Amino acid sequence: MIRLVTGLMLSVVLPLPVQAADRITDEQIQQVIDATDVASMNRDAATIGEYLSESFEKIIEFRYKKWMAKVKVPRDKYLEIIEAGWSTTSDYYYQRDDTEIHISTDGQGGLSYSTITENMVQDGKKMTSKFREYATYALENGRPVITHVSGHTLLGDTTPQWQEE
Repeated sequence: MIRLVTGLMLSVVLPLPVQAADRITDEQIQQVIDATDVASMNRDAATIGEYLSESFEKIIEFRYKKWMAKVKVPRDKYLEIIEAGWSTTSDYYYQRDDTEIHISTDGQGGLSYSTITENMVQDGKKMTSKFREYATYALENGRPVITHVSGHTLLGDTTPQWQEE
């Protein structure tokens, strides 16, 4: 009887750590965010590429005349674009704020929401870009990776204005 109960308990308890390893965590997503932020500050596209899924896709939305245009960029092209962009800028500064991380109920993926601010000088002109980023994450070969990034470019003064009532 003791063997039966012990065997039953082992068959239930032993698989639990394996199942837990198949779930993505807030901490893993935060580590990916931290690593890619450092790589961005260092203008290191190769390191960013280490944290992108093989099926990664960046969706870039921008205004064109009175329309909104949307372009889907695959992983390798995205890395080429950021590398080329950094090569033509100076005084580059990158900052992430207002980050929220959420894990899906099944633990197979996660989301982060952040505001990205980039300051740079390009062709002698100072520029600031603010982007509200929406990123999705998954485990790929046991590693947390970014699978998708989209968002909205924030125009004008994006400082929240508090109104007294």
